[in-house]
Amino acid sequence: MNKNLFLFWVCLSCCLFSSCYDESNKYGNGLVDSVFRNISTDTSTVVITSVLIDSLETSGKGVALVGEYTHSIWGTMKSSGYIPYTRPSYSTDIDKVVILDSLVLSLAYGSYYVGDTLQYQQFSVHRLKEKVVLNDNNYLYNTSSFSYETEPMATCRFRPRPQGVDRLEIRLPDELGQNLLTRFHQRDEAVSSERFEDYFKGIVIIPDGSDNHSMLSFQVADTMSTIVLHYHIVEEQVNEQQLVFSPNTSTQFNHIDHDRTGTLMEPFPTKQVEIPSESLDNRGVLFGGLGWFARLEFPYLNDIMKLGERVVIESAMLKLYPELGTYSETNALPDSVYLYIADENNVVTDAVTDYLGTQVQGGTLVKDDVFNENTYYYFDVTDFMQQELGTIGINKHNLQLVLNEDSYTKTFKNMTFGDRQSKSPIVLQLIYKIYESY
Repeated sequence: MNKNLFLFWVCLSCCLFSSCYDESNKYGNGLVDSVFRNISTDTSTVVITSVLIDSLETSGKGVALVGEYTHSIWGTMKSSGYIPYTRPSYSTDIDKVVILDSLVLSLAYGSYYVGDTLQYQQFSVHRLKEKVVLNDNNYLYNTSSFSYETEPMATCRFRPRPQGVDRLEIRLPDELGQNLLTRFHQRDEAVSSERFEDYFKGIVIIPDGSDNHSMLSFQVADTMSTIVLHYHIVEEQVNEQQLVFSPNTSTQFNHIDHDRTGTLMEPFPTKQVEIPSESLDNRGVLFGGLGWFARLEFPYLNDIMKLGERVVIESAMLKLYPELGTYSETNALPDSVYLYIADENNVVTDAVTDYLGTQVQGGTLVKDDVFNENTYYYFDVTDFMQQELGTIGINKHNLQLVLNEDSYTKTFKNMTFGDRQSKSPIVLQLIYKIYESY
C-alpha cells in the first residue's frame, strides 16, 4: 500500500473516533441533555357534577315501559304506560247477527327489561277518563299524566317471559267488549272516525301491588300492543271475526315516578338540580328514564403550563370505573356512554369524536368478567385536552357524560361511578412534553 495513502486513512479514522466522544459537540450534548421532558400522570383533578334533565320526551317512542324497579343506591322507579287507540275499520253487514266472544289486550314484549323477571309481576289496566293530547310542542314527557278510572278494568298476575314468549294477553271486561261491538255494528255516531277517541280514550297500564320487581318493555305499533275484539257472525257455519284496535303511536307515552326516600338524593329538588359528587358520597350518576347525566370539569389543567417554557399534551385518556354493587346481570351496564363538549352555560357546542372525527365517540366498555374489579369505560380525549389547554374564563369548556337518546327515553339503563376520592376513582391519564426552552 502507498505509504502516504495509509497515513491518510489512519488520520481520518482517528478524527472520526474522536468526534463521537467530543463533550463539546452540540449534537452529542443534545442526545444526553434534551431541551424537553416527557411526563406521564394519572392524578389530574376531575370535578364531577350530576345533572337532572328537567323532563324527558317519552311520547312516540314505540315502547311502553311498565313495572317497578329498585336500584341499590338511587331508590325505586315506577313506570306506567299510557296507550290511546285509533278507530278500526268495521265492515260486518248491519243485517247480520253478531255475538261477542272476548275482548283481549295483547301486549307484545320488547327486548329490554331490568330487574328480577323470575318473580311474579302484577299489572292493573285502567280506562282513561281524559283524552290524551300532545303539548303545544307536540310532545309528552315522563312527568305527563292524564286522569283515569280508579277501579281497574282488569288485573293480571303473571311471571314475565320477555325472552320466552311473544305476548302477554290480558282479558278485558265483556261489558266493554259488548258495548264496543254493539256500537260499531249499529254504526253509532259515538264510534265514528271523528268521535271515537273522545268516546274510548284508551288505557293506562300500572304496576300494581308489592309483587313487582322488574321493569318490562312492550312494543307499540300497528300490530303490537293491540286490543282485539273477538266475535262471530251467526250463520250456518262458524264465522269468526276480529276487530283490532291499534295504538295511537304518536300520543302513547310513559309516566315515570322516582321514590328517593332514604337515598342520598332525597334532600334535593326533583327538577333542574345539579348535585356535586361530594354530596352523593363521591359519586356521579347516569340514569335513563329519569334523565340524569354527569358534567366533568378539569379546573387545574392549566397548572401544567407552569412547568416549563412550553407544554404540549401528547395524549389524554379518560377512564371511568362503574361502582361494584350498582350493576348486575339483571341491571346490565350500558354498552356505550358518550361525551359532548359544552360551554360555561352547559350549552353543547361539539362532541368528542372517534379517531376519524366523523362520529361521536362511544366510550369503550372493558369488562372484567372474572373478578369485576377492573371493569371500566375509556375515552381518547386528546384533541379536547389539547384545545382546552391554556383557555381561561368564558373560553373554558366542560365535558358532558351522557347515554344515547334511546337509552334515556326507552330504558332505565344506568351507570354509577366514582370521583377522585372514591374507592374506584375516575382517572385522567395525561402524557405531555415540557420544553425547557424553545
